[in-house]
Amino acid sequence: MAQYEATRDYLQLLQHAEADNAPEQLDSPHAMQRLAAVTNQTDVLAPDYATAELGLLTNACQYGVTLSTRLMQFGMGAMPAAVLLHSGEQARQGNRNAERFQAQLGLLLPYLLQCGARMQPLVDTWLTVATPAELAGLGPGGTDTLRRNAQRQYLEMLEVMRTQPAGSTLKRTLVRALAETSAPYAQMLQPAQRQPVRDALNDALEQADAGDVPLLQQAIAGFSSDHCGTLCQS
Repeated sequence: MAQYEATRDYLQLLQHAEADNAPEQLDSPHAMQRLAAVTNQTDVLAPDYATAELGLLTNACQYGVTLSTRLMQFGMGAMPAAVLLHSGEQARQGNRNAERFQAQLGLLLPYLLQCGARMQPLVDTWLTVATPAELAGLGPGGTDTLRRNAQRQYLEMLEVMRTQPAGSTLKRTLVRALAETSAPYAQMLQPAQRQPVRDALNDALEQADAGDVPLLQQAIAGFSSDHCGTLCQS
C-alpha cells in the first residue's frame, strides 16, 4: 500500500533527523512529499468504504497518529499522545515543536480530524449490524468510550489551535479543519457532551483573529445542532 510505504519512509527520515538533531532535514522536498503521500485525502479518505472496511480506514488513520506523535516528541521526552495537554516545561516545549513543524503538522492534524469525521458514518452503520460479541469487544465503556474519544480528539485539536501564534499558518489551517469537521463530530456526541466543546469554541472565539471568526462560528453551530447519529443515540 502506497500509504504504508510512505509512512515507513517518513519514519526513517524522522529517525535520521532525530539522530542528527537536525529538524531541518524534515523540511526537504522529499520529506514533505512522503508526508503528503501519508495524508493524501483523495487516496485515503475519499474511497467509498464499506462498513466491513472500517478497520482498514482506522489503520490508515493510525499512520497519521504515529507520525504526529513522533513529531511532537522530537527533542523532548516521551509524550503519551500526539496532542495532549501538558503543564510546565513539557507544554512549552510541545508548543515550540508545533511552531517548528507547522508545515508538517499542517498536513497531519487536519488529516486526523478528517479521519474521525470520515469514520463517523461507518461507525454508525457498523453499530446497526454488529453482533453482541462485536459490541462487547468495545470494552467496558462500550459506545460511551467511542463518544468520549471523539470528544477528546476534537478538544485536543482545538487546544493545539489555540496555542499557536496569532495569524500563523497552522492556526488558520486548524481553524478551517475544526469548522469543516464540526458537524460529523457533533453527530457522534450526546447533547450533554457537546456543551464542553461549545464552551471551548466560544473561548477560542474571544481570542480569534477576525478572519477566523466565521469559521469558528460555523463550528459552534455544528455542535449546537440537535441531530444525533446512531453512536450518539446508543
